[in-house]
Parts: sequence; C-alpha cells; structure tokens
Amino acid sequence: MKKTVIVSALLILAGLAWYVLSMNSTAKTEADNTNTATTKTKTGSEQDLIVVTPWELTSLEPSTTGFIFQRMQLAETLVDANQDAQLQPMLAKSWSSNEAGDVWTFVLRDGVQFHNGTPLTADDVVKSLTVALQKPTALKAAQIADIRAVDDKRVELTLGKPLMSLPAYLAHATSIILANESFADNGEVTELIGTGPYQLMAFEPPQKLEQQAFANYWGTPAKIGNISYLANSRSETRTLLAQSKPNYLVFTLDPASLNRLQQDPNVQVLSKSLARTIQYKVNADNPLFNDVNVRQALSDAIDRQGIAQSVMHSKQAVAEQILPSIFADWQIQPSTKQPDPAAIKQRLIDLGFTTDDQGMLQKDGKPFKFTLRTFSDRPELPLIATALQAQWKKIGVAVDVSVGNFSEIPSGHQDGSLEMALYARNYGMTPDPVGSLLEDFAPAGSDWGVMNWQSPELTKDLQVLETSKAPEKAIKQQVSKIIYEARPVTPVVYYQQNAAAHNSLQGLEIDALERNFYLNKLSWAE
Repeated sequence: MKKTVIVSALLILAGLAWYVLSMNSTAKTEADNTNTATTKTKTGSEQDLIVVTPWELTSLEPSTTGFIFQRMQLAETLVDANQDAQLQPMLAKSWSSNEAGDVWTFVLRDGVQFHNGTPLTADDVVKSLTVALQKPTALKAAQIADIRAVDDKRVELTLGKPLMSLPAYLAHATSIILANESFADNGEVTELIGTGPYQLMAFEPPQKLEQQAFANYWGTPAKIGNISYLANSRSETRTLLAQSKPNYLVFTLDPASLNRLQQDPNVQVLSKSLARTIQYKVNADNPLFNDVNVRQALSDAIDRQGIAQSVMHSKQAVAEQILPSIFADWQIQPSTKQPDPAAIKQRLIDLGFTTDDQGMLQKDGKPFKFTLRTFSDRPELPLIATALQAQWKKIGVAVDVSVGNFSEIPSGHQDGSLEMALYARNYGMTPDPVGSLLEDFAPAGSDWGVMNWQSPELTKDLQVLETSKAPEKAIKQQVSKIIYEARPVTPVVYYQQNAAAHNSLQGLEIDALERNFYLNKLSWAE
C-alpha cells in the first residue's frame, strides 16, 4: 500500500512537471512566433521599441480603441490630468463656464498641428466631439445639447443641465480630437490623424500598429523614433518577450510572471497602484444580500491584507474604501482589523441563520450559497475570487465561482440572474470620479454599479457635487462613507499595474490614471 502511494505521488509530480514544461514551451513558441512576425513586418535597429499589452485593437474608432490611441500618444484630448488627478491644459489652454455651469467655453492652444500638417481649429474639435456623441462614449453622460465654434480658437458647449465636472469628461479617451480629414461623411474614422508626439504609420488589427515620432509636435518631442504596439493575451508570453530582447516594454503581468522578472538582473520592473478598484457588487434584491448587516459581515470576513500580499504583491493594495488614495478629497478613515471568522459567523447566526451538520449556514431550510461571476481577462480576478470563496467558507458561506466572459456581468445585471460579480472598475476614466459615481450609483442601477439598491441621501450628495463650482470636501467624504457603510458595492484591493523592460530603457513611468504610457519621455541608455 505504501509503495503504491509513493508511486502515485511520483506519477502526479511527473505529470505536473510535464504540464509546467509544456506551458512554458507553448509560451516560448508564442514569443518566438511574435518575434519572427515582428522581424518580418518591420525592419530597423533594435532601438525601435515594441510595446506589448493584452488589449486587442478593434478598429480606428475612438469609441472602442481610443484608450490605446491615447496611451500610445497618437491622439490627445482637450484636457489632461497629472498624477494627482488634477486637471491640466492639453489641446485647450484654458476653459471657463457661466455661473450656472451649463455653458462652457474652451480656448485652444496655439501652434498645434495635426499629423497631416493642418493646424488645429475649433471646427476640428466640433467635428470630433459631435461624432463622439453619436457613439457609446463617456461624453454622452454629460448631456451636451450643442457644440459650436465661436471662432477659430474657441469652442462653446451648451449642456442640458449644469455639470461642473465637464472638463473631466473631455479628458476621456473617447473624446480625443482628430483632424476633419479623419472622418468619412457618415462619421466613420477612416484615417487616424491626431496631434500627439507620435503619428500612426500602420494599423493591423487585432494585434499590431506602428507609429513614428512626429517632428512638428507642439509639446515635448519623442526621443525614440519608431514604436510598434503588439497585443498578446498570454501573460507567460509577455513575460518571455520582456526577457527575450532589450527593446520590449511589457504591461500587465500576473503574479508568477512578476516574480520571475524581478529575479532577472537585466530587467527593470515597475509596479504602481492605479485608480482602479477590484470590487464585487451584489444583487441587493436577493434575500441573501438585502440585509445591510449581511453585506457588512461578508465584507468584514475578507482578509484584504492576505489578498493584497499574495495576489497583488503589494501591502498598499488593501482597499477598505471604494476610491483609491489618488482621490485625496474623498478619503475617509474606516476601521480596519483582521477578520475573526468565528465572531462573524456568530453575527450571522444572531441574524437568524442556523448551521447544518457540516457547519455551513442556512436560513429557512435554504443554504447560504450563491454564484460569484468573474472573468479571466485580468489574471488576478480568478485568484481573488478563489480566495474569497475560501475565506467565506470559514464563516459557513458556500460560493460557486464562475469564470466566464466579462460580458456575462452586465448581461446578468440586465436579466436579473446575477447574484454577485467580481470585477475591476476604473474610477480614473475621467480624472474627476463624480462622473463614474453618478453612473454606478444611479437610482436605477448600472451594469458595472449597483443592482437593486439606492440611497436618496447619496443621490442628493452626488447631485450637489455635479452642480457645485467648489463643492465641500465634506460632501465627497460623506459619499464615500455612505457607500462604505451600505456596501452594495464592496472594494477588495486596488489594482496594481506592472510594467517590465530592459534596463537600457530610461524614463519608464506608470500613469495611475491609465491615460498615458509617456512614450515621448523614454530613451535608450548610451
């Protein structure tokens, strides 16, 4: 018997070893194929940079791919934001509103050229924003009623209601400004002609684009002349690419890959907390979640420190409140302590739950059991879902984890089948989080926000923030407090962006708002 167990164990270990080797071999083959494809489609020195991310290119439309065009610095917005989430001039050098906040004027910067050599004018801005409003973009939430050119350098936007955070909407990637020549008569983008430090030279969806430094850029000129973009969904392959040649810059790495790269003396690895929260939402109409005390108990049972260290590899990733620290005015001081499973389970028993023979909770003869939906596009999510499953089991709650397509979360919200969903929410899509909060915590709910839950007090506070020129910090903190106490949406950890490149690449920086790769700041060591 003992001999049989030993042989079985050896066979299992051998199988595991074969699996790991085969996975590495597959990833290496993908990396070799990517290298070969790159060599075939582009010639040049090794000093040409190749940026690799998991995000595929879908089309030239800003509504779908604008976030890549913005990060790759091919196109720009009227308004920018710094690393403290403070709005900054970009293509617009200034802006102002009337007293009511429903008419805004943006004054364009002088000396800006599009990549085709034509100057930036108010007509270009009107065209780009008008087309954007016809498509599913963040700008639609601003309720813009009219856009007109006052003169060659001034653009006026009239809103259907006051909105003091309008400039933040015009920093969104779907609001990039393109030359009039970019558009067909029907508004389709047929050629990407932007104003960034790089201009598009080749576009090969879904995986590749090529760009070149623009000599007449109005701002800081690019130092690296040629850059390619490659989309590759496998973290293992992206890791091998970062180690294969010195001209790869790789983003979004899973924990195992991160550990591997940190051991490589030739590779620099940067990690930074982003304005993105990994959180879960519940269907508050579900009998398991309609009691705020139950929602609080589930939240209190989470070992956020353990998840932050084991999955995100950062103590700073712990998320007790929904908005990350980059939004300083919104921060509150929630009580933090390590979970006590026995005490939390007793709290649930005091609420009317009982235990079965296995110690699992039930109520009215029905087990405390639900399905947690998530997706694998972001490799941390299934790991965190599994950790939550294990931690909630300690308090007698049974969880089935379903890893599917990210679209299953909004579809489950719409058809009412969703019980709980774990996902990463970007609160930096507009540098002012008011826009995201208005969408996510609307009384009617939101695909990526609350489900069958509302708070008249929260709605009132958000409306004040929406219409006030200088809203008090206390109102922002009150919003954070209401969400923290009610927990219809509950934060777990803050998302960490990881980037890796050869040590010879200088000036590497991660944008906490996920707007910019700062490629024009990069250079090669002499």
